Amino acid sequence: MRPKSLNLQLLFVQLCMPVATAMFYYPNPQVSQLEHILVDNWGAYASNFSSAITPCTRYVTEIGEAADNSGRTTSAQWLRVVFHDFVTADVGAGTGGVDASIGFETFREENKGSAFNDSFTFWRPFVNEFVPMADLVALGTVMSVNLCGGKYIPFRPGRVDALGADPTTGVPEPGTSLEETLEEFERAGLNQTEAIVLTACGHTLGSVHHSGFPEVSDNSTVSENNTNGGINFDSTRGMFDSRVVQEYIDGSGNRGGSLVTSFNETSRSDLRLYESDSNATMKTLYTQGEDGFLDMCVDLLGRMIDTVPAHVTLQDAIQPMSIKPINVTWDIAENSRLVLSGKVRILDQAGQDKTVTITFSNGYKEALTIENATGTSVFGETQFAPFMIDHSRIGASSSFSIGAGGLAAETFDIQDSYLIIPSLSTVNGTSVKMTIAAKKGANDSGLSARITVPTAQPLTLGPKSSLAEIKLQRLSGGPSGFVLWQGDTDIEQPTGAVSIRLMRDGETLDTLLLDGGVAGW
Repeated sequence: MRPKSLNLQLLFVQLCMPVATAMFYYPNPQVSQLEHILVDNWGAYASNFSSAITPCTRYVTEIGEAADNSGRTTSAQWLRVVFHDFVTADVGAGTGGVDASIGFETFREENKGSAFNDSFTFWRPFVNEFVPMADLVALGTVMSVNLCGGKYIPFRPGRVDALGADPTTGVPEPGTSLEETLEEFERAGLNQTEAIVLTACGHTLGSVHHSGFPEVSDNSTVSENNTNGGINFDSTRGMFDSRVVQEYIDGSGNRGGSLVTSFNETSRSDLRLYESDSNATMKTLYTQGEDGFLDMCVDLLGRMIDTVPAHVTLQDAIQPMSIKPINVTWDIAENSRLVLSGKVRILDQAGQDKTVTITFSNGYKEALTIENATGTSVFGETQFAPFMIDHSRIGASSSFSIGAGGLAAETFDIQDSYLIIPSLSTVNGTSVKMTIAAKKGANDSGLSARITVPTAQPLTLGPKSSLAEIKLQRLSGGPSGFVLWQGDTDIEQPTGAVSIRLMRDGETLDTLLLDGGVAGW
């Protein structure tokens, strides 16, 4: 009898399932994937997340001439998405904040425009059991700032996707009064000065477009080379810098953009806000210079993305890993040999060639050859060294250490008692098949598999999680010293990577992500 699929929202999944401690995603599946998006920006094994902001004048749903002529800017829109998600927070009540509820709220007049659905469409394939849409909303801000000229905002994972729209409304709009604007900021935890700084930080990128805001930018701005009729906030719309402050105070360039200079006085919301303290805050930002402005933006934008509902606890900030094993798995090679394979990623600011060695706890040691293909990152250059080692050489090992010239050696755990076999585990449309190997002598009673599938849900482009169980049946044959088990089930159509957990009595024994595809451009 086929196991019944269970449709559950991501919040339930995260609260009710035990935390995975898979041995082969370092330090764990969630941090491993998010660190990959954060660090592997361009070149070899890039995540493709940053492709939407490379160059920083690109737009997320357009490429080539259409993107060049649209005048739209992904990096700016990603900041708009996170701000609209954040600003309906009620910090006193402990509700709202960055929780991806904005995906359910695009019908509201205060959220007009295509930025939200365009961004969710791009982010959607990256969402899976371990990567919620809300973390991607926050990560989009971190990368838009850092990759486009600003400083790094520490990224703390652990957000939980909302199950529906936030009942609180009230996003500052071009026509919103000053009093109401300040009340909305205050509800979200920001005073007048902080509201001004955050607005300036958010408006150093991008434009206001006639196509979305005709009450701000009239149709005279529309042309073949500016099809959306955008008026840039400053003269460097794809650069996160202090130019918006400089041009506003000096009255030069774009003078702070059309929310300062609009033909429609009621739409000059930035001007009302900046002048609300007689320009004292903007003058302070001006005198602090580029470095001071960027530091203040790190502080305020960091507070914004870390504003979450009271029931959510964010984890420690992710640190780029200098030495990181990636795609490390046990698998069955020819002649039924069990092998451990993967790559070692070396992240180094100097970008110098390294001599890489891998040493197992049983004493086996091997020198690795670095591939020619390299990656680049705002954190440094990445090099990759593949390995494939027979179980017969390292079967008694519980860990391995990696040394790379000039970097401190690091140690990583492994286990070989319960293994999901990647080459014999597949997602084919709406069907999942998995094969596991259990070491002879290990307790193999009560083994099962739990499948988590990101699937479409109504009213938002943010996926929900659907759960399915697989019962395993013992097979004959397999690698020496191991017993194979296999099972399959039907699932809903996935929107991203499907995760499989090998389970016994509620404990996760191993984890594997399957067929995520290539997201991004």
